[in-house]
This record gives sequence, structure tokens and C-alpha cells, in this order.
Amino acid sequence: MTLTSLVFTLFCVITLIIYFIIPKKFQWIVLLISSLIFLFYDNLYISTIIQALMVLIPSYILGRLIEKNYDTKKAKIYLIIGIIVILGQLIYLKYTNLFLATANHICNLFKIDYQFEFIYRNSLIGISYYSLIMISYLVDIYRGTCKSQKNLFKCALFMSYFPILTSGPFIRYEETGKELYKEHKFNYDAMCKGLIRIFWGLFKILVISQRIGYFVDGVYGDLNTYSGVFVIIAVLLYTMELFTNFSGSIDVIMGVSKIMGIKLPENFTLPFASRTMTEFWRHWHITLGAWLRDYIFYPLQKSNFMQNLGKKAKKKFGKKKGKKISVYVPMLIMWICIGVWHGGAYTFIIGSGLLQFLYIFLEDVLEPVAKKINGKLGIDSNGKKYKVYQCIRTYVLFSFAMIFFRANSIRNAIQIIKSMFIWDAEANTLNFLDILDSIVLIVSLIILFVVGKIAKKENVVEKILEKKLISRWMIFYILIFSVIIFGCYGPGYDPASFIYRQF
Repeated sequence: MTLTSLVFTLFCVITLIIYFIIPKKFQWIVLLISSLIFLFYDNLYISTIIQALMVLIPSYILGRLIEKNYDTKKAKIYLIIGIIVILGQLIYLKYTNLFLATANHICNLFKIDYQFEFIYRNSLIGISYYSLIMISYLVDIYRGTCKSQKNLFKCALFMSYFPILTSGPFIRYEETGKELYKEHKFNYDAMCKGLIRIFWGLFKILVISQRIGYFVDGVYGDLNTYSGVFVIIAVLLYTMELFTNFSGSIDVIMGVSKIMGIKLPENFTLPFASRTMTEFWRHWHITLGAWLRDYIFYPLQKSNFMQNLGKKAKKKFGKKKGKKISVYVPMLIMWICIGVWHGGAYTFIIGSGLLQFLYIFLEDVLEPVAKKINGKLGIDSNGKKYKVYQCIRTYVLFSFAMIFFRANSIRNAIQIIKSMFIWDAEANTLNFLDILDSIVLIVSLIILFVVGKIAKKENVVEKILEKKLISRWMIFYILIFSVIIFGCYGPGYDPASFIYRQF
């Protein structure tokens, strides 16, 4: 069941009708039943039921035990057990082949004539999301920032809330958990805001992302024909495909939750207006970055090992440089974790992990040098032109890293990079994406840019709802019919191709 399918639409409509007509004290039960249906809709087997229970039961029991033994050694032991159980299953289901691939590479390196066969297991949708969500639940109880949930079924709802299972965002129990159990009245204003956001998300996915996907898939799938400028355009457009696909799905998720009165944390806030990669990651997949910062980076940085390493580094490299070591090492580990989380392949570790760390590391190290060069050249670092240059640079750097994210293998990524620098005069036409599609895509991207500019200053949805009735409904109809008329539903359309669904 995917976010753009008719089945999902009917599923949400039925859920919302029941949600608002039954006694409000039972609303959370409707959400739980809907979430379980969504979770097991395409994947109801004994093995997948066990997978869900292997996260839910330990989280519930150990959460209660951690709270009962708060601020004792037992609480820490229970926390460690919980993390090992949840992470152990996640690693077993998603990353076994990464270890096997590594073992095969080592065998090849030492000329050992043996290759491990890959193992393919059936895992539930959103397992990477709900596993980390429940780890944060246990850690927050251990830290005393939230209380454990006494009701097993309410705990199950927090773990499996259906809108977030495909693309996030990551939720925290203290912020969102209690929202799921509150009684919510139907609110016409909330429904309007939710529907606007849903159709805006569908516009991003079906009108922009799917259309870009035809171009990117066509070029990447035939590097023998297309090279040079076509590959460069495909590389740059893939970032926009990824953004509109991912942020569009988040818009749908946020819209559905808004109608139900459930507030979720934002996951995107205009990332392409960022001047640096550090700033970019404060606006892109915000909740993942916040999760890894709070539960990996800070604990590592404050650990005794890292503190001792920092002291030794200060003695050897000086106070200023040595202090950075205790920041860079946890940061490197955090970025490797981000890469691993995105998928069990080295392409993800490089594209969404190591290269992102390298960019941020170089930005920090080279910042004094950049300021000196700008000063000597008379460049105004706060000038509008320089800001535009920085935004373009950030976009290009991120796009380059996404070559690895998109590639089937490291070898394929290198082939794509090489193709960027090859010019074939005969490959001057495209066998896909006709003139009409190109016009629709260009106009849609302009609309996306304009809406983004407005969103920097004010809330776009609020602005629409403040307009007069005729203007307001005209915008509604334009948005709805744009999705219906210009959305891609042709032979190449795949409703299951949400890029972040695999996680």
C-alpha cells in the first residue's frame, strides 16, 4: 500500500470516517487497527509478525523495568539489552549481505577461492524507522525525559503509527506519543490545511519526481548512448527527484496526520537555500539528523574514551586543534551510521555518509582559508551573489554525492562520473521525455521555486486560507487538477518506487 495508490486513499478515507464518528476515547484503537493493517497489508506472515513482536515486546517490558529501576545499574543493563535485541534483529534482517559482501571482497583480496552466497530475507516495511524510534523510547525513559507506556497496545500504536512507516519522520514519545492517544474533534480548518498539504505532496511526487525519474532512469540506464551534458543534467536532476519524492511523501504524511489532529515534526525546511553542507543537513531529513545527533553523536562525544582522546590530542596538537578531534571522530562515526541506515551497501555508506562527513569536515577546516582568500579578492561574503554561489555549490556537492546513492555499485558510480566527462556528438537527442513533458516539468519546477521563496517569509497554507473564497477555491482546483491531469500514471509509473520506502 503506497501513498499515491487508490488503495491508500480509500484506506485513509475509511480510517478518517471511523476515527471521527466513534466515541473519541476509542480513536487511538482505530489508529492502532489501521496501523496494523497498513504494516502487514503486503507482508502478513508468521516471520513478519515475529519481527514486529521482537521490537514491541522487549521495548514494552524493558521500558517498564528501566522506569522501575530508574537511576540504577539495573536500568542501564535493561537499556543495553533492549538496544542489542532491537539492533540485532535490524542488522540480521537488513545488513547480513553487507557483511557477506565484505567477506567476499576480503576473500578476493587474499585470493581465497570461496564466495559466500547472499541471503534474502522478508522484512517489514519501515523496519529501520520503527526500530530506531523504539530505541529512542528506551533511551528517553533511561534519561528520565519521558515515562514508560503502561498499556502494551498504546505502545504498539506509537511504534507502528501507519503514516510514518514509509518515509518518516522520526517521532519521539515525549513529543508525539501522547498526541496519538488524545481525543481529537473534527476540525474543518485542519481538514483544509491537511488536504492542501496532501495535494501539494502529490504534485511534487506525481508531476515532478516521476517525470524527472523518466529522464534520470533513461540516462543512467543507457550510459553507452548518453554521456557528457546528459549525464551532468541527470546527476543534477536526481537530487531534485529525490527531494520532491521524499518531501512530497512527507507532505502527504503530514497532511493525513493534520486532518486527524496529530502534530508531527517537520522533516524539510528549504534545504536548497543552504549556503553550506552543515546548514543543508539542518534542513534535510531533519528528524534523522536530530536522532543521530542526540543518540549517537552526543553520547559518543561525552564518553570517557572520547574525553581521554581529546585530552591526549590537545597535548599533541595544541588546545584548539586537539579539541576538534573529540568532535570529528564522533561525527565520522555518526555519518557512517547515517550511510549504513540508508541501506546495506557501500554506495550508501559513501554517498550519504562518508562524502557528507568529508564536505562538512573540509568546510570547517578550510573556513579560515576561504575568509582570507575572499578578503584578498575583495569578495563580500555576505553579498547576494556570493550567497547564490554558495547555494549552487552546496547543491552541486550534494548532487555529486548522490551519484553513489543512486548507483547500483561503486563500479557503476565511477562509470557515471567518467561519463560526465565524455562527449558524444551523436547522442544529441533523447528517446524519452517529449516536449510537452519537458514544458510541464520546467513550469512545475518554477512553481516549486516560487512557493519555496514565499515559504521563506510566511506560511503558504495559511496565506492561501486567508484569501477570499473565490481565490482560495481557484488555488484548490488548480492544485487538484494539476495532479490529476499532469501526474504521471503511464507505463513507466511505479507507485511502489518511493525512494525512501526501502528503508
